[in-house]
Amino acid sequence: MELKSQFDAFLREIRPTDRQKEDWRTGSNTLRSRLAEDKVLSPIVVATFLQGSVRRSTAIRPTGDKRPDVDVVVVTDIDYHKTTPQQAMDKFIPFLERHYPGKWRPQGRSFGIEMSYVDIDLVITALPTDPASRQAMERLYRSNSVLTTNTLEDDMTWRLNERWQPTPFGRQPLQLDDEPSGKWRPNPLFLPDRDAGDWGRTHPLAQIQWTAAKNRACTGHYVNLVRATKWWRQQNVASLPNYPKGYPLEHMIGHVLNDGTASMASGFVQIMETMRETWRYNAALGSVPVLADHGVPEHNVLKRLSVEDFQSFYTAISTTADRAREALESDDAQKSGELWQKLFGAKFPLPGPNGGDRKPRFFIQPTQPAEPRRTDRFA
Repeated sequence: MELKSQFDAFLREIRPTDRQKEDWRTGSNTLRSRLAEDKVLSPIVVATFLQGSVRRSTAIRPTGDKRPDVDVVVVTDIDYHKTTPQQAMDKFIPFLERHYPGKWRPQGRSFGIEMSYVDIDLVITALPTDPASRQAMERLYRSNSVLTTNTLEDDMTWRLNERWQPTPFGRQPLQLDDEPSGKWRPNPLFLPDRDAGDWGRTHPLAQIQWTAAKNRACTGHYVNLVRATKWWRQQNVASLPNYPKGYPLEHMIGHVLNDGTASMASGFVQIMETMRETWRYNAALGSVPVLADHGVPEHNVLKRLSVEDFQSFYTAISTTADRAREALESDDAQKSGELWQKLFGAKFPLPGPNGGDRKPRFFIQPTQPAEPRRTDRFA
């Protein structure tokens, strides 16, 4: 059974709470304000914006003592041809020491900031050096479509467009398309890789734009199916390898999910069955699939996934595909609920005694013309 009401309740339980959302907003807004006001850094900072699973609405609720985590991208005008990755990152250390003493640590391509209520990844990037490209991208990065703190789920009208504005309450928004891809897609940011000692291309806007478009094409189910699959992975961690998880897993889901997805239940079954069919030969031959990044096609999202982990993951999704299909096709609401609960854990509620999907009501052709009831009430 589809068990739509149970899936709706399940999603409410695995989304970040309102308090957690407020925590990452507070932490990220404070960091962004401090950067904008810093006398040393503000002259080189073009814009700051949110990326990652929080921005894309694919984050699940942290469990146990885990804190919400959010990625803040800092777009700078640093000339990456003349500045080493280490030199670029060193520019931010005095700022971090002033505002986050004892709470920050250097990472390969970012800084991690650990606070009592939120974890932040501070990602330093540089604009392209070509003057025309830089000017066009500066306008885009300073527009509300990039600066907004709304997630894709907060405002479904979002488009990557300089003219986009957050939807006013109670008003019909102006319908916009994304900016033509030729204006922004060929102009990624450059990311300092301290470990490699070089700058690499990155395009977080492309990931956000692709996710928003895919979610619309899947009638709003894509981001929720990513959440459900992440939760499935978390609930079945003992039988799953360490990888894939996070964004690589999200990308795999987007690669196989059909547009026009009608429901959570059928969508989850389709994801698992299509993964099993699509990568059958990879698993048999001991090769890891190659999936190009949405913004930087030469990057393979699954580059770090080992053959052993992929084959173990493939075995798990094969088994899950059968179990999910059984849950979907069961005509017994209680049994279907129990099967879904085995996949997703206790956060997935069981139907009540009269629960389950409502049967459609069919029109019955009358056998004779209706006769009005006789009454003397209005005589």
